[in-house]
Amino acid sequence: MIKFFRKIRQKMLTENKFSKYLIYAIGEIILVVIGILIALQLNNYNDALNKNDFEQKALLNLKLDFEYNQSELNKSIAELKEIKKNSFIILDNTGSKYQASFDIDSLLQSVGNVPKYYPQNGFLLDLINSGNLGIIKNDILRNKLSSWLPTLETLKDREKSVIDFSDDFIRYIIKNGSWLNSDEKTNDEEITKIRFPKSGFEINNNDLLKNIEFENIVENLIVYKSLLLDRHEKCIELNKEIINLLETEIKK
Repeated sequence: MIKFFRKIRQKMLTENKFSKYLIYAIGEIILVVIGILIALQLNNYNDALNKNDFEQKALLNLKLDFEYNQSELNKSIAELKEIKKNSFIILDNTGSKYQASFDIDSLLQSVGNVPKYYPQNGFLLDLINSGNLGIIKNDILRNKLSSWLPTLETLKDREKSVIDFSDDFIRYIIKNGSWLNSDEKTNDEEITKIRFPKSGFEINNNDLLKNIEFENIVENLIVYKSLLLDRHEKCIELNKEIINLLETEIKK
């Protein structure tokens, strides 16, 4: 094709038809420019299709991760509420409220427990670390995703402080009570399958209820775990907002 146009130009020049040659040359330039513009448009169109395809795959992967995160958050929230309920039951039986018929052993494992939340953030971290978070066109969704990790960090910080304080509770039982007595009454499958023997000491964990230090420790555990529960609820609120936005974008 290029040789064909070149021959036409040479023929016009040899025949001294300069004006016709000029018009033809301009026309040729216009055709080349139009061709380039068409090629750029096609290239841009293909890029847009690839970006849309990448965005849709990203949205679907993020949705899977955040649905998992929501499920795990709900489990932790349910466990924290159960722990708080058991802790209040203990406080209702301390000091002058003590009743010999009350059995603390079945509750000690629960009160000392701290649910640990392990989110699934692999795909979000890949997008952030690769600089591809901008592939998400929805500004609100992108901002929510950007705020997820800092919000999660506040939960993990609170979780660590609760674990540290719960360790104090565990050490207190080690010094003043019997974990073997509690293990005998627990519903925790991980503990029951070990099949511990009975304690060789005549210790009644109900005596802990008569100690003001024990009451104060349980009260503080409720405060710490209430703050941790608040962090969980903030995370799940943001998690739900992200899932709703993801679903809206996927449907587009």
